[in-house]
Order: sequence, then C-alpha cells, then structure tokens
Amino acid sequence: MNRLTFFLITLLLAIPLNCFAQPIMHGDVNGDNVVNISDVNQVINVILAGRYDSSADVNSDGQVNITDLNAIIAIILDSNENPPVDEHEWVDLGLASGTLWATCNVGAGSPEDYGDYFAWGETEPKLVYNWSTYKWCDGAANTLTKYNTSSDLGTVDDKTELEPEDDAATVNWGPSWSIPSHEQQLELAEQCTWTWTARNGVNGALVTGPNGNTIFLPAAGRYTGDSIRSAGSLGCNLSRNVFAEGEYRAHGMRFLSGGVYTGLNPLFLRYSGFTVRPVRMSPIVVKQLSLDLGVVTVGETLTGKLDIINKTMEDQTLTVTADAPFSLKQQDVRASGMTVSLPGNSSITVEVMFTATEVGQFNGNVTIQNQAFDGGQRVIPLKAGAVLEHEWVDLGLPSGTLWATYNIGATSPEEYGYYFAWGEIAPKPNERYENGTYKWYNRGYTKYCTDSFWGYNGFIDGKTELDPEDDAATTNWGSTARMPSPDQVNELDDCCSWQWTQINGVNGNLGTGPNGNNIFLPAAGYHSYGDLRYADSSGYYWTRTLVSTRSRFAYGIWCSSSGFVSSFDENERYYGFPVRAVRVPQQ
Repeated sequence: MNRLTFFLITLLLAIPLNCFAQPIMHGDVNGDNVVNISDVNQVINVILAGRYDSSADVNSDGQVNITDLNAIIAIILDSNENPPVDEHEWVDLGLASGTLWATCNVGAGSPEDYGDYFAWGETEPKLVYNWSTYKWCDGAANTLTKYNTSSDLGTVDDKTELEPEDDAATVNWGPSWSIPSHEQQLELAEQCTWTWTARNGVNGALVTGPNGNTIFLPAAGRYTGDSIRSAGSLGCNLSRNVFAEGEYRAHGMRFLSGGVYTGLNPLFLRYSGFTVRPVRMSPIVVKQLSLDLGVVTVGETLTGKLDIINKTMEDQTLTVTADAPFSLKQQDVRASGMTVSLPGNSSITVEVMFTATEVGQFNGNVTIQNQAFDGGQRVIPLKAGAVLEHEWVDLGLPSGTLWATYNIGATSPEEYGYYFAWGEIAPKPNERYENGTYKWYNRGYTKYCTDSFWGYNGFIDGKTELDPEDDAATTNWGSTARMPSPDQVNELDDCCSWQWTQINGVNGNLGTGPNGNNIFLPAAGYHSYGDLRYADSSGYYWTRTLVSTRSRFAYGIWCSSSGFVSSFDENERYYGFPVRAVRVPQQ
C-alpha cells in the first residue's frame, strides 16, 4: 500500500458513516443531490484511477487530487456542524398517534407531482425495477439477503421494518423523517375522509383529517420493469414494514376512485417502484381525537381521561382548559383550567368530568396549549348527555333483573323506537343497514371477532360481549342500563307467560312475570338494506352477546303470534333491531 492510498483510507475512516449533509450541488460528485461519504468514495476512485473527471474537480483547478478530497471533507464537516433547517412542509391532520404527514412525495416539488419511485428498502430511484436489479436479493424472490424471516426465501435476519439507512425518506430528507409504518397508514385510512379528485389536472386522493386539515396524494401508479403502470388511476405508497408471512412483498397503501386500501396486496412486490410520502412525529401527542363521556341520569357524574405524551427529552409545560359544564380533575383538584408540567419522555393523564344537573345533550372542548402544536394548541371536542330516570318493571325474576317499559328512542311501550346495528350506538339517518355501512366491518370484522375467517386480514380479538361504549342502552340511557344478555333473555322466556295482543292498535307480545307485572314488546320488525321488514307481525330485539362460533351473527329475541323465541342466533350484525334495556339493582 503506497503512502497516498494509506492517507486516503485514513481520511475515509474518519468520516462518520451515518452523516446527513446538506443537499447542495457543490461537492455532489455522484449526482444524488447530497454531499456525503459516497462522494468521498467517488473522488478516491478517480484519484486512484489516475484520470480526470470534471464532477470530481471540486475546487475547479483542472485536476483531481488530494485538494479536491479535502474540499469535500470540509463541506461534509461544515454541514454536520451547521445542519440545514428542515424545509420540507408537513400537515397536522389531528390524528390520534400525533403523526404529521408531509405535503409532498420524496423527489416532488409540489403535492401533485409524482416524485421519485423507490423499490422497498432502496434509497435511490433507478431505470429498471425487477428482481435482477433489486438491492436486497440475488436475482430472485427466494434469494433475499436482508429483511427476511423465512429460510425458504433466503438469508434469515428476522428484520421486518426498514432500518434508517434503507429508508428512502430518512436518507433523502433527514433523520426527522421516515416512510410511514403499516399502522400509520391504517390510521390515515381509517380516521380520515378520502375524496377522489384532481389537482391541477392530476388525479389523486384528497385526504381530510379529523381536524379538517388536508393532504393530496397523487395517483402516481407504480414502476414495473422500465415503465410506469396505472398512473392517473391508482396510487401506491410504501410502508416501512414487510409482510411477515411473505417477505418478498411489503405492506403498503393503495387508493383509487373506489376508496383506500391498506395492508397486503399483490402489487407491493419489493422490487417494484413506488412513491413515498414521508411522516414525522409530533413532539406532544394527545391520544384521543375526541372524548364522549356517555350518558347518565340527572344527578350522576361521568369521568373521562385524556392521555398526553411528551415525546421530547425536554420538560414541557401545558395549559389545559375545559368549557363549562365540563371540568378538569388532577390529583383531586377540580377546576376549569390548570397548568400541567410534563417531564421529558413521559406521559400524564388528565381527567375530564361532567355532572348532570339537567336533561340535555352537552358539547364543549378541552383546549391544550403548547408551542409544539400547530397554531399553539390542540382542541379536543367533548360530548356528554343527561336523561331523566327511565321506567323499569320488576317482573319478579329470580335474578332480580328489571326490564325497561319501552324501547330506546320510544316514549311509550307500544312505540317502536330506534333501530340499531349490533354494536352501534345511534340509528342510521338514512336507514341503510348493511355491511357497507356497518361500523365494525371493512372487508371483514374489525371488532368482536373470534374466527380469523371473518376478521379483517385475519383479525381476532376474542370479544363476545359488547363493551359499554358500544352498548346502545348504556350510551343512550346511562351507566346503569345495559342491553340484555342471553341468560337474561332466557330467564324472561322461562319465567314469564306470553300473549300475542295489541296496545293502542299496535301488535306485539305481552309478557307477564311471576309477580303479575308485565312488559309489552311491540312487533317492530327490523331494518335491512333500506327496508323495514315484518313490522306489525314480528318483533326482533338485540342482546349484547356475539354468537362465538359464527362472528357474523349476534344473539337476539324473536317474537310473533307464534310465541316468544329467546337467544335466536341467525341475526346478521348489520341488521337494524330495536333495543329493550335491562338493569340489575345494586345491592
């Protein structure tokens, strides 16, 4: 090894491998719009080859030598000491995770520009996208060399998420940015409104966040081979996660005129070229987008919680205020406002309280002020309701269960009242009860599922009974009311006598308990696909329990002139049924 070579290698080793320099043209030898260790390598190669290359002639003296190498090193070191200001714009959409989304794709100059296309795990665009040009394999899908958990597909390293040096957003925009995770794309899909539109003649999706802010995602298609496919009709954006059951594909987000879809898709082969929309995290995160405290009877108090997370290493001071009739409670202090100290890398919970003094629906806001938020504050909408005590009947049942005298939404025993899909807490204003409008369905169930066959992307949570926040009786009538369980319905069937009759011209079943008291269940029928079916001839009522062996169904009541059938189990969850509430008196 000659003295020059030794000197060059020594300088090379002294330069930090992970440095991110400012994206300037001077010193950019390899033309990738950033001055870093790759340019040092390029100058060394030119010097060792003994040739002249104008791009490597950094000091413009007509030759390439050690002075050009020194000039590049000075540029890099100066950039590290004086890091550039991040000039990339982002939008706070009001997402629960605190994720901030960039306004443009990597390589784009405006929101509607397509920008550059990247194979998954590569940080530079190229001319041809296939397995033979893919960085992390040896020419085929089953020869993966990184990000793989299966020995059938190549070298196993058990990595399933991009490291920063392989993240096109991080490498091109700096360490504050990254390609979004699968979970962040799911959040964008589920918490935002998507509208297919055109911007300056470019088709794409206008994504509106919970707070009303928007981003535009152009339908840039994807690169396969040496050509772009489906530009103008399809958008494909990478996530930073591989699909764990087939690492030759990645998770991603695709959108078109019909909607947005996240997760596994055959389009997301790792070698294909996709656009990248970077994300970054808000320094202060409020986990809730809004807070619905529920419904109580007059005189009771409701309490909800706001979790606030400080993701910085610095201590933060927050000013928190609540609109009347809501108030705040922290460490047994209740007030309309308070100052909260939040140490670095910590979280705190603030309790929001509502005491019902009159009947009504009440709305307000909690406002959290800190310079980390866009506009200096984050506003969390609040909601709570108050009702008078409802009428209950003691039928003399062994369990002590009390049954309501009328359906939720009704004011008398014979009124039909509201219709609810199972697990939803409000009737549908358009009376369209179907899977397409059902809250817990998106090409599979997203809550209350015991079988991966029925779950979205194999989702299972094992829940078979409604949480209180999804119980139409609890949310509409207060914490002491519940939708009945199958056991309570079976007890009603076994212990009561039933008679088909009329009240004020309305058909229904009259149930008389062991003590002689009775309730009337009107034959209200049910809603399905915009139709009200069997009204005046049959009554259908929900329980709060799923059919555990078939997650598409929930247990219910069916009653008609033929009698009373408890725990009927052929009820599609999207059907609109009335709800007759129960309560169990506290001992």
